[in-house]
Amino acid sequence: MTTKNYSSSKNIQGVVHALREFEKPFETAFYFGFIPIRTPEVTREDLQKLKSLKDPHYDPKTIQDISPFVFDALEKIAILRTYEEWEDAGGPPPTLLAYKKPINGTYAKKTGDLTVGLEVLGLESSAAEALLIRSTLSILEDEGFTNSTIYMNSIGDRDSVSEFERTVSGFVRKHMNGFPADIRKMAKKDIFDILRSMDEKHSSIQEQSPKSLSFLSEQSRIRFQEVLEYIEAFDVPYQISHRLIGAPAFCSHTIFEIRDGSGVDAPILAQGYGYSRLSKKIGFRKELPACGSTVVCKKKAKKTQVRPNLRPKLYLIQLAFGAKLCVLPLLERLRKANIQVAHSLSKDKLGSQLASAENMKVPYVLIVGQKEAIDHTVTVRDMSTRAQETVPVESLVGYLKKLK
Repeated sequence: MTTKNYSSSKNIQGVVHALREFEKPFETAFYFGFIPIRTPEVTREDLQKLKSLKDPHYDPKTIQDISPFVFDALEKIAILRTYEEWEDAGGPPPTLLAYKKPINGTYAKKTGDLTVGLEVLGLESSAAEALLIRSTLSILEDEGFTNSTIYMNSIGDRDSVSEFERTVSGFVRKHMNGFPADIRKMAKKDIFDILRSMDEKHSSIQEQSPKSLSFLSEQSRIRFQEVLEYIEAFDVPYQISHRLIGAPAFCSHTIFEIRDGSGVDAPILAQGYGYSRLSKKIGFRKELPACGSTVVCKKKAKKTQVRPNLRPKLYLIQLAFGAKLCVLPLLERLRKANIQVAHSLSKDKLGSQLASAENMKVPYVLIVGQKEAIDHTVTVRDMSTRAQETVPVESLVGYLKKLK
């Protein structure tokens, strides 16, 4: 992937114009709105910020054994700093990023496979995590992995994590003397290692231990329920896994793994998690919503000559949560037909989305409201004449390919 370094450029979106060729997974991500960028690098400033995470339950040196699937705060600090540099340069910075991993200077190691990082920044809703998971699944499906299972959990927001941590600490103190020697050793290093363990001999203790879902705030509970509703619309099997708690020192909300098949022995293909709490911990004025995933493409990725287009002909508008559940499967359908569509899943109101479409000067908008969601249709509006037509989803690809 060949790009210029646009970290100090006023025209952030110009990063796309520097692309000549790049691997197929980045093309797949681009259809969902992810902008391919040069891989960030760790700076001394990032390392200093890492030291500010004074948490007795987070030691970055203990996470490298599961590379490239790491809960590495340093990696995310580099991403957030890059985002902040773009914003300071006159933004708006791209909020959906795709890049090659690992980031130099972090604890993740190169594996010989193409490893892709996806980041969703600044989008405060369950749609952010749903978009991340859908894009990750599509990359894997394009690589031939069609038997995936999603394992999911949530540790919620700051208050949820704090309550969960207090309860886990109390559980460990109460039962420490009765734990086997290996469990006592794990607890002294990191109390959460007991919950993360994939060893079946620890399952009985895990069953007795607190579950993060029991401590979600009302807002976090609703958010995770919405994420699950999105996943159900993908028609991909999923399971709740209480072992997925990430690094509570900086992780937040949804944590997921995608495995090639089902069961703890199935190979991990992708992993993702939220890290919204990290931004404020390292000095941001306010919390920046953020989540990211790591995708390992085991097969040799082919180059593509697709030239990214920042001016697509179509803009997808969604109204109400029920309509949003239909949008990501619809984007996947259009992607497979090589039809590029702009969208903003973070917006809910018709007016703001129409304004975005008008600013982009797209000739057509696709509207999915509650009625369209129920009827499995899409309303296609001509922006110049305001004429519109309702098209069944099954016929949409053929209809759109005939538009000029």
